[in-house]
Amino acid sequence: MPPDDFTPYRQAGRDRDLESKDLPLTVAPVWGAFLFEGLLTSARNPQRREHVLALWKASRIELIVRSSRYLDRIWALSRHRWPRQSRPEGVFEYEVVSAFGELLGYHLILNGGQLPSEEEADLVIQDLLDDFFQDDDGPAPVVPPQ
Repeated sequence: MPPDDFTPYRQAGRDRDLESKDLPLTVAPVWGAFLFEGLLTSARNPQRREHVLALWKASRIELIVRSSRYLDRIWALSRHRWPRQSRPEGVFEYEVVSAFGELLGYHLILNGGQLPSEEEADLVIQDLLDDFFQDDDGPAPVVPPQ
């Protein structure tokens, strides 16, 4: 195995992953880590983790399970956009997945421990995707998830 391919887990954007309608199992744990980094950490608010967990009324496992469903939304809304650019600028996991986790945490804090609806989440995800996949032709067309 080449030294740069030491793990089966990887970032999104590889052609073989894009064929899958479901979030690839090799990408899901990476995205999960970035989502929770954004959800529970903040340079501006060192107590963010405590704030989120205090407002969340269920178990920590339930927070993981319930917020991980948004990873499928990110995949469904983004997988059709990857082929438009072979090498997008930036790191998708930081600029989309972790950023969404951060916004998810703000939503939870500002809304008494409630997570956003799929419709609300889709609007935020779409905005993050538009920023990430910007190119000279403008944003890619919106392809609704199946």
